[in-house]
Amino acid sequence: MQDHAHIRLVRAGRHRRGVIAMAAALVGVGGPAEAWILTMKAAPREIYVQVGAGTYTGGNYATSTGSGRTFKKTSGGKPGVNTTIDTVSVTVPAASVGTGTTQQMTSNSAVADSFYDGYATCNPPTEVYVGAWSQEPAGQTGVATLTVTSPANLTSGADTIPFSQISWTSTANGDTTADVAAGTFNGGSVALASIAANTWVEDCLTFTFKNSAIVAAGTYTGQAVYTVSQP
Repeated sequence: MQDHAHIRLVRAGRHRRGVIAMAAALVGVGGPAEAWILTMKAAPREIYVQVGAGTYTGGNYATSTGSGRTFKKTSGGKPGVNTTIDTVSVTVPAASVGTGTTQQMTSNSAVADSFYDGYATCNPPTEVYVGAWSQEPAGQTGVATLTVTSPANLTSGADTIPFSQISWTSTANGDTTADVAAGTFNGGSVALASIAANTWVEDCLTFTFKNSAIVAAGTYTGQAVYTVSQP
């Protein structure tokens, strides 16, 4: 079973100005600097992935026992399908195009908090929430994998920008260790996380544009697909 979330990237402009857009961020605020453990009850095999906007009905999945977010109990929340593709963008001034000065990307999403327990995980507009989980029956120890796949280029007519111009860092409020790896799009597949049975992983990704080549003004678009797979 696979569930996908999508990222759309755009670089647009006139007179060497542009915008790079990507998918969504999850609203959050600061928290204590400590690691957390996000565990789930054993259940029939199921997986879930969320990039930016997501859907849960019936409340959050769990209730935490404090700022450490140690699993306490389920509270009835069930995952749903959300087809929203949010956008992250940056405007590159004409004088800066191709200079190699890294450009910060920001999101247009107003999504708030983790569906695990309602914790304020990320900070908009720069951070994009990414989360995934895998449930297995009791006694099963299979490990699910979270990956992201991108095409080789962003395109604007016949003009292109390599997808590898986009990189991301990974962090979360109150968590000392990133569960989802930082990296750079490579025109293929990048492994982001290994997810143990009955575990929920989540982080906030901050995207930047390398801006190392002079290209024609235009709207450059592409799409990256986040996939969680269960053996």
